[in-house]
Amino acid sequence: MNWSEYLELSEKTLSTQFHCDEREQRILHAVIGVLTEVEELLDNHIGDEQDFTNMLEEAGDITWYLAIIGREMNLDYPQLIVKTKNDNPMKLVLKIVKNTCKLLDMMKKKLYYNKPIDENLFKTITNLVMLDVSDYMNTYDIDIEKSFDVNIDKLKARYGDKFSSERAINRDLETERNILEGKN
Repeated sequence: MNWSEYLELSEKTLSTQFHCDEREQRILHAVIGVLTEVEELLDNHIGDEQDFTNMLEEAGDITWYLAIIGREMNLDYPQLIVKTKNDNPMKLVLKIVKNTCKLLDMMKKKLYYNKPIDENLFKTITNLVMLDVSDYMNTYDIDIEKSFDVNIDKLKARYGDKFSSERAINRDLETERNILEGKN
Protein backbone atom coordinates (compact mmCIF):
# COMPACT_ATOMS: atom_id res chain seq x y z
CA MET A 1 0.00 0.00 0.00
CA ASN A 2 1.20 3.51 -0.64
CA TRP A 3 1.51 6.37 1.86
CA SER A 4 -1.86 7.95 1.00
CA GLU A 5 -3.68 4.66 1.60
CA TYR A 6 -1.70 4.13 4.80
CA LEU A 7 -2.65 7.58 6.09
CA GLU A 8 -6.32 6.78 5.66
CA LEU A 9 -6.26 3.24 7.08
CA SER A 10 -3.96 4.02 10.00
CA GLU A 11 -6.31 6.77 11.17
CA LYS A 12 -8.99 4.15 11.89
CA THR A 13 -6.94 2.83 14.81
CA LEU A 14 -6.04 6.25 16.24
CA SER A 15 -7.07 6.73 19.85
CA THR A 16 -9.59 9.55 20.05
CA GLN A 17 -10.90 8.75 23.51
CA PHE A 18 -8.36 10.61 25.63
CA HIS A 19 -6.48 13.89 25.18
CA CYS A 20 -6.73 13.96 21.38
CA ASP A 21 -9.14 16.81 20.75
CA GLU A 22 -6.51 19.38 19.81
CA ARG A 23 -4.04 19.19 16.94
CA GLU A 24 -1.10 19.72 19.33
CA GLN A 25 -2.26 16.79 21.47
CA ARG A 26 -2.33 14.50 18.43
CA ILE A 27 1.11 15.64 17.29
CA LEU A 28 2.50 15.19 20.81
CA HIS A 29 0.98 11.69 20.85
CA ALA A 30 2.84 10.98 17.60
CA VAL A 31 6.19 12.30 18.80
CA ILE A 32 6.00 10.40 22.09
CA GLY A 33 4.90 7.31 20.18
CA VAL A 34 7.90 7.44 17.84
CA LEU A 35 10.23 7.61 20.85
CA THR A 36 8.56 4.71 22.68
CA GLU A 37 8.67 2.55 19.55
CA VAL A 38 12.35 3.39 19.05
CA GLU A 39 12.95 2.21 22.61
CA GLU A 40 11.39 -1.13 21.66
CA LEU A 41 13.48 -1.20 18.48
CA LEU A 42 16.61 -0.73 20.58
CA ASP A 43 15.82 -3.96 22.44
CA ASN A 44 16.71 -5.75 19.19
CA HIS A 45 20.20 -4.29 19.25
CA ILE A 46 21.02 -5.41 22.77
CA GLY A 47 22.41 -8.90 23.02
CA ASP A 48 23.55 -11.38 20.42
CA GLU A 49 20.33 -12.22 18.58
CA GLN A 50 18.18 -9.92 16.52
CA ASP A 51 14.49 -10.55 16.04
CA PHE A 52 13.80 -9.37 12.48
CA THR A 53 10.06 -9.88 12.88
CA ASN A 54 10.08 -7.51 15.83
CA MET A 55 12.18 -5.03 13.84
CA LEU A 56 9.47 -5.06 11.16
CA GLU A 57 6.82 -4.50 13.82
CA GLU A 58 8.57 -1.63 15.59
CA ALA A 59 9.61 0.12 12.38
CA GLY A 60 6.03 -0.23 11.15
CA ASP A 61 4.73 1.17 14.43
CA ILE A 62 7.06 4.16 14.04
CA THR A 63 5.56 4.84 10.62
CA TRP A 64 2.08 4.61 12.19
CA TYR A 65 2.97 7.47 14.52
CA LEU A 66 4.61 9.38 11.66
CA ALA A 67 1.30 9.01 9.80
CA ILE A 68 -0.36 11.09 12.52
CA ILE A 69 2.06 13.91 11.80
CA GLY A 70 1.62 13.27 8.09
CA ARG A 71 -2.13 13.79 8.40
CA GLU A 72 -1.86 16.80 10.69
CA MET A 73 0.76 18.56 8.57
CA ASN A 74 -0.09 17.23 5.13
CA LEU A 75 3.25 15.46 4.66
CA ASP A 76 4.07 13.02 1.92
CA TYR A 77 6.51 10.24 2.75
CA PRO A 78 9.85 11.19 1.18
CA GLN A 79 11.28 8.73 -1.30
CA LEU A 80 14.62 7.23 -0.38
CA ILE A 81 16.68 5.47 -2.98
CA VAL A 82 19.52 3.66 -1.28
CA LYS A 83 22.17 2.01 -3.38
CA THR A 84 24.00 0.43 -0.47
CA LYS A 85 22.83 -0.76 2.90
CA ASN A 86 23.73 1.33 5.89
CA ASP A 87 26.62 -0.28 7.74
CA ASN A 88 25.70 1.28 11.08
CA PRO A 89 21.99 0.83 11.90
CA MET A 90 22.56 2.00 15.48
CA LYS A 91 23.71 5.35 14.11
CA LEU A 92 20.39 5.57 12.24
CA VAL A 93 18.48 4.76 15.43
CA LEU A 94 20.38 7.49 17.27
CA LYS A 95 19.58 9.97 14.50
CA ILE A 96 15.89 9.03 14.78
CA VAL A 97 16.04 9.59 18.55
CA LYS A 98 17.91 12.88 18.23
CA ASN A 99 15.56 14.33 15.62
CA THR A 100 12.46 13.10 17.42
CA CYS A 101 13.74 14.75 20.60
CA LYS A 102 13.97 18.00 18.60
CA LEU A 103 10.31 17.56 17.67
CA LEU A 104 9.48 16.86 21.31
CA ASP A 105 11.29 20.02 22.36
CA MET A 106 9.23 22.07 19.89
CA MET A 107 6.05 20.51 21.29
CA LYS A 108 7.15 21.23 24.86
CA LYS A 109 7.77 24.87 24.00
CA LYS A 110 4.39 25.12 22.29
CA LEU A 111 2.41 23.46 25.07
CA TYR A 112 4.19 24.90 28.09
CA TYR A 113 5.65 28.24 26.88
CA ASN A 114 3.09 29.02 24.15
CA LYS A 115 5.88 29.40 21.59
CA PRO A 116 4.52 28.93 18.07
CA ILE A 117 5.73 25.85 16.21
CA ASP A 118 7.91 26.61 13.21
CA GLU A 119 5.89 24.35 10.89
CA ASN A 120 8.51 24.32 8.13
CA LEU A 121 11.22 23.23 10.56
CA PHE A 122 8.89 20.67 12.15
CA LYS A 123 8.11 19.21 8.71
CA THR A 124 11.79 19.17 7.73
CA ILE A 125 12.80 17.32 10.89
CA THR A 126 9.89 14.89 10.51
CA ASN A 127 11.06 14.18 6.95
CA LEU A 128 14.55 13.43 8.30
CA VAL A 129 13.04 10.95 10.76
CA MET A 130 11.06 9.34 7.92
CA LEU A 131 14.19 9.06 5.78
CA ASP A 132 16.18 7.49 8.61
CA VAL A 133 13.37 5.00 9.34
CA SER A 134 13.33 4.11 5.64
CA ASP A 135 17.11 3.71 5.61
CA TYR A 136 16.87 1.51 8.72
CA MET A 137 14.24 -0.68 7.05
CA ASN A 138 16.35 -0.93 3.91
CA THR A 139 19.30 -2.09 6.01
CA TYR A 140 17.22 -5.11 7.06
CA ASP A 141 15.50 -5.64 3.68
CA ILE A 142 12.16 -4.42 5.00
CA ASP A 143 10.04 -3.01 2.18
CA ILE A 144 8.40 0.18 3.46
CA GLU A 145 5.15 -0.26 1.55
CA LYS A 146 4.89 -3.89 2.61
CA SER A 147 5.49 -2.76 6.20
CA PHE A 148 2.45 -0.48 5.83
CA ASP A 149 0.36 -3.51 4.78
CA VAL A 150 1.62 -5.68 7.62
CA ASN A 151 1.11 -2.92 10.18
CA ILE A 152 -2.49 -2.34 9.07
CA ASP A 153 -3.19 -6.10 9.09
CA LYS A 154 -1.84 -6.36 12.64
CA LEU A 155 -3.93 -3.39 13.79
CA LYS A 156 -7.07 -4.77 12.12
CA ALA A 157 -6.57 -8.01 14.03
CA ARG A 158 -6.13 -6.05 17.25
CA TYR A 159 -8.88 -3.46 16.91
CA GLY A 160 -11.15 -4.34 14.03
CA ASP A 161 -12.14 -1.03 12.44
CA LYS A 162 -11.81 1.23 15.47
CA PHE A 163 -9.43 1.86 18.37
CA SER A 164 -10.40 0.46 21.75
CA SER A 165 -8.46 0.98 24.99
CA GLU A 166 -9.57 -2.47 26.12
CA ARG A 167 -8.09 -4.11 23.01
CA ALA A 168 -4.94 -1.97 23.22
CA ILE A 169 -4.30 -3.33 26.71
CA ASN A 170 -5.45 -6.93 26.16
CA ARG A 171 -3.76 -7.94 22.93
CA ASP A 172 -3.56 -11.33 21.24
CA LEU A 173 0.21 -11.33 20.79
CA GLU A 174 0.28 -14.76 19.15
CA THR A 175 -2.11 -13.69 16.39
CA GLU A 176 -0.19 -10.44 15.90
CA ARG A 177 3.12 -12.31 15.69
CA ASN A 178 1.65 -14.71 13.11
CA ILE A 179 0.56 -11.75 10.97
CA LEU A 180 4.01 -10.19 11.24
CA GLU A 181 5.59 -13.49 10.20
CA GLY A 182 3.21 -13.87 7.28
CA LYS A 183 1.43 -16.87 8.82
CA ASN A 184 -2.06 -15.35 8.89
